[in-house]
Amino acid sequence: MNNNWNLDDIVTLKDFDSLMATTKIQIAQFDDYFAKMNPQMSDSDFVAFTKHHEVCLEGIHRLGSRPALMEAADQKDSLANKLKNQVKDLEIYFGEKIQPISLWLKGKEVAGKTILDDTNAQRLFAANPDLEYVYNYSRLMGRYSLDEKSENIITAKDSNGTQIITDLRDMIETEFEFDFNPKGGKRQKITNNAEISSYAYSADPAEREAAFKARFEQYEKNIDKFFVAYQAIVKDWGYETKTRGFDSAISMRNTANHIDDQTISTLVDVCSKNVGVFQSYFKFKAKQLGKPQLTRFDLYAPIGEANTSYSYIDAIELVDAAFRSFSPTFADNAKTIIAQNHIDSHPADTKRGGAFCMTVAPSVTPYVLLNFAGKMRDVSTLAHELGHGVHSIYANGHGISAQHATLPLAETASTFGEMILFEKILSETKDSETKKQLLSDKMADSYATICRQNFIVKFEIQAHAALQKGIEQKDLSQMWLDNLKEQLGDSVEVDDMFRYEWSYIPHIIHTPFYCYSYNFGELLSMALYAKYKAEGESFVSSIENILRAGGSEDPKKVLESVGIDMSSAEFWQGSFELLANWQKELEAL
Repeated sequence: MNNNWNLDDIVTLKDFDSLMATTKIQIAQFDDYFAKMNPQMSDSDFVAFTKHHEVCLEGIHRLGSRPALMEAADQKDSLANKLKNQVKDLEIYFGEKIQPISLWLKGKEVAGKTILDDTNAQRLFAANPDLEYVYNYSRLMGRYSLDEKSENIITAKDSNGTQIITDLRDMIETEFEFDFNPKGGKRQKITNNAEISSYAYSADPAEREAAFKARFEQYEKNIDKFFVAYQAIVKDWGYETKTRGFDSAISMRNTANHIDDQTISTLVDVCSKNVGVFQSYFKFKAKQLGKPQLTRFDLYAPIGEANTSYSYIDAIELVDAAFRSFSPTFADNAKTIIAQNHIDSHPADTKRGGAFCMTVAPSVTPYVLLNFAGKMRDVSTLAHELGHGVHSIYANGHGISAQHATLPLAETASTFGEMILFEKILSETKDSETKKQLLSDKMADSYATICRQNFIVKFEIQAHAALQKGIEQKDLSQMWLDNLKEQLGDSVEVDDMFRYEWSYIPHIIHTPFYCYSYNFGELLSMALYAKYKAEGESFVSSIENILRAGGSEDPKKVLESVGIDMSSAEFWQGSFELLANWQKELEAL
């Protein structure tokens, strides 16, 4: 069964132009709302503005999401590219109209307006409780805002400049043809990243090595292009960081994520200090594979001969059963996404690789993209992305500005969903060899989600600093290779070809410093899962309340309500104890 999503629930193609015209008219009406704005304006006038703003945002989100999802399913879709460019123009127009209002609400000087004082700001923001935290945080971050003209220039620059660079990078990658030539096997041309990536998990060492060689042959050929693109994004990011007055390159991401620099610094430090957990796992795995030492080709090699394959239907049923064992509502929310045909499930030659979940608006059931290949990791990915969708559905009682959780909570439901699935399958597995394979795969996945992502962020911190001073491609590639050797230590032999691996990571160019969301979310979910196991069904409502909060509350306070201090090194260390226990159980088997 191969599922292609129904995008008409966002906006039909025949209604696209009509929605575009309507949204443009609605955006123009911001002039009328702006004319009414003054520190003494009535609560009702302010609430009317917030509601109109939400309507405009939904229109823009619908218009932007339709071509974005079309392009994700087919990166050569010319209609998607045409529509996307039309939406970019609308977004620039929206930015120009909303900018003076946004600056005024932040307490900035705006021509012809009296500055909005703190007392009246608090009064007005409290008039719409659902968005009160959103507006208060935005005002708090006003210190990093520029003047109206500069903000409009940055909006246009992002749309017509940096976005084009990332699009070109993706287009180059989409054209890759991989020469897969395993020793003793059949040579073939592979035309999508998802398929070549699947061989990294093969039980055949020749296929694993051939997959990496085929992949990095293409990235090495194009490394200078990828370097130029990445350098441009980093330079742009650094200039904006300095212009806005942030303390460091990562600070700009942290601020957008509603999280302080010290918390992320603590997270990165704790993860770095615990690399030994994964290095011990890799040494154990080498013994299981009959090797004196793992090579980088072997990181995701399965232990044992069992290599169970799952149909897409089987995967859905497995995930549903796991979710339902935790909460019927959690499972029903996931079922809504499936029932409404909002999943694009299987690989295709021009389809984007990887997986994601897109939340369009509270009134639209989220969309999920997969590249399902029938392996256990694909079932886990299904649970992960459905978890994101479940989170959005829990929070769809909020407005569009408050539905999506901020970073500290954004990966909660997704990684928690994976955890529920894993523990259910593990508990129902009686055969020790199968259990060993499951635990081994989980440790490998945890390495990829926690340790690897942490070191990607460490690389980004170093790369941003170095690129601002000026370095060559070979220096950046060596920086990545040194980073890789640091995280793997003496547990894994690293082939020199992996110096080009940085260019394969889309997040570092699309969303700099985003990757810590994965180790943050994984470790947080482990802590929540441990509390759930300890407290049982009574803790289910606490987790569901976290999900229902969306982005409407301070994430620090949301977590404190369940006894979690995300700024504490001891808190993060506690989750590594669960990983260490898995490793002990694995070695005992």
